[in-house]
Order: sequence, then structure tokens, then C-alpha cells
Amino acid sequence: MQESVLRKEEDRTFFDEDRDQPIPPVDVVAYNELRSCADLYRMFATGKLEIQPDFQREVVWKKDEQARFIDSLVKQLPIPSMCFSLDFKTQKWKVIDGLQRMSTITAFLGSEDWKIGDVEDIQQLLRNTTNNELKNGNDEQRRVYASVEDISIPITVIRCSYDVPQHMRYLFTIFNRLNSGGVRLNNQEIRNCIYSGRFNNLLKAFDRHDKNWATVRRRIWGSMDRFRSVEVLLRALAFCAERNLYDGNLAGFLNNFMHGKMHIDDWELKALSEKMERMAANARVVLDALPGGKRSLTFVEGVLVGLLSNDSEIVGLDEVRRVGGYKSALQNSRLCQFICMGRVTRFLVLRQ
Repeated sequence: MQESVLRKEEDRTFFDEDRDQPIPPVDVVAYNELRSCADLYRMFATGKLEIQPDFQREVVWKKDEQARFIDSLVKQLPIPSMCFSLDFKTQKWKVIDGLQRMSTITAFLGSEDWKIGDVEDIQQLLRNTTNNELKNGNDEQRRVYASVEDISIPITVIRCSYDVPQHMRYLFTIFNRLNSGGVRLNNQEIRNCIYSGRFNNLLKAFDRHDKNWATVRRRIWGSMDRFRSVEVLLRALAFCAERNLYDGNLAGFLNNFMHGKMHIDDWELKALSEKMERMAANARVVLDALPGGKRSLTFVEGVLVGLLSNDSEIVGLDEVRRVGGYKSALQNSRLCQFICMGRVTRFLVLRQ
């Protein structure tokens, strides 16, 4: 029973809202406008609009849903408003709500062949054809293609500054609320869109490619898909570097840490990458030496923070001494406390 309760509590932390964000910041402006699909595609193609198509890899629209959306555009049916953020300094845009619609528009208006399925309830000319066949076809086909280009979609624009932490946390709150229905996005999926950049790319690449981390990830209770394992990496780095700033608001704490790393330089990026590699290698050794199967997120998170916090002391220790130091710390209760997930958790300090 206790294990089940702990698992539910750990799982909830991936979805908890940022509790302390004032709504809205006084210098954020929201307004509505209409944009044609052709204009939206141009913004995407020129790099002005960032849609982060990978953050929802496992909850994307199916082909039938995409076909029906294009059909709705052709038939000029009412389309729900999308929500974009606009950085007034750089004039860069991000999709806050409407990723699936934007992904469908960019695929249909793009240069590569994109096939529309043979869906019974859509316009006959759309069925079982491609975007380029419509674009380069007869007069009627070209008219259908042009109707998608010309149709305007309502957009809610959040004008803000991506350099201001309070603005980014406000965007996080909006994203969290707009995506609260259906298959709800977890916090790291949202951060992947809002806090995009080199640090975010480092976390994703490490999560996908480091073999030691893949082993550690498999030792954690519950599902580690949909960017959850990426958030575990983020938690470990944040608590190692700034745990004195943690006040019990996990989402806000991680948001602030990730915002601070958005403009990370080459030197720090390389140092963090190497430190994460050592952490994963040491964590694999420690976890493999323990009896039993999977461990709680709280336990593994504590091990990761302990390893990162004592990275310089562990470098040079062979495998036997690393495992011995871990067991010695455990047996002699040589523990250090840190606040995690809204309560006091203990993590192991690996020292010889």
C-alpha cells in the first residue's frame, strides 16, 4: 500500500502546476488577430515560428484527424483559436496551443509529398491524394489547395519577453491550462516547447543516446516515457546546483533553473555533458550492485543528486570503492537532506 501511494505521489509531480506564478505579469499583453494558413506556413518556413514538433511524439493526431482538419479548412468550418507567444524583442514566435493544427498545416503546405487518407466524410477531391497533386493538378484541385492557403485562423497572441523568468512561467501556466483536457501534457513536455535551446537539446540528446542512463532509467518505478526521464535529469542537475533555492514548489523551481540555462555557453554545456556522463555511469554501477529490481524515483533521484554533488570526490575511484563507499554511507547513515517534491527526502553522499 505504501509503495502504491509513493508511486502515485511521484507520478503526480510530473504534472503539478507552478503554484507561485502571478497571473498575468503587468507587462504581458494579450490580443487576438487573424492569420492565413499561407502566412502561418511562411512564418514556420522562415524560422520565425517555432512549433517544436517532437515534444508530443506520442500523442500526435492520426492521419484521419489530420485529413478532417484540412477538410474543415476547405469547407470553411469554424476552427478553434490557436495561441502563440511573441517575444517583442526578437520577434520570435512559439506555439503555445495548436501544435497538431500547425503541424498539419505545415505538412499540407510544405514541398514534400503529404498524402491525405481515403476518409469517407471528407471532400471527394481530398480523398486519397497528396498535397502536391492538388497544388499542381487541374483547376478544381488547385482551387481546393488555394482555399487552404487563403483561409484565416484566429490566433491569440501573448506578447512577452523570453528573457524574463516571470513571463516564461506565465507561458508555462497558460500551456498547462490549455492542455489540461484529453491526453494531458506533463511538465517536461511543456518545458521542451517553452524553454527550447541548447540546454534543452542536451537533456534530450543525453536521454536518447547515453547507454548507462538507459540502464538507470529502466531501474525506476513507473513509466519514463514522454520526457519524464528528461525531467529526472533536470531535477538531479537543479537540486545539485541550486537546492538552497527550493521552497517546495517543484514546477516553479525547475522552470527557473531551465530558464537560467537557456543561453548556456559552450564551456558550461561541455562540462555539464561530461558530468552527466559520469553520473549515469556511477549510478549504473551503484544500482547494479543492489539486490532486487526497480527502485522508487525518490531513491534514484537521491542517488543521482548525491553523485553529482560529490562528483569531484568520486572521480578516480574504481568500481569496488564506489560501491563500497555507497554501502558504507548507507550502513553508517552518513546522509544529507534536501527538499524534494514537497517533503524532506534523504539522499546518499558517496564519500570514502
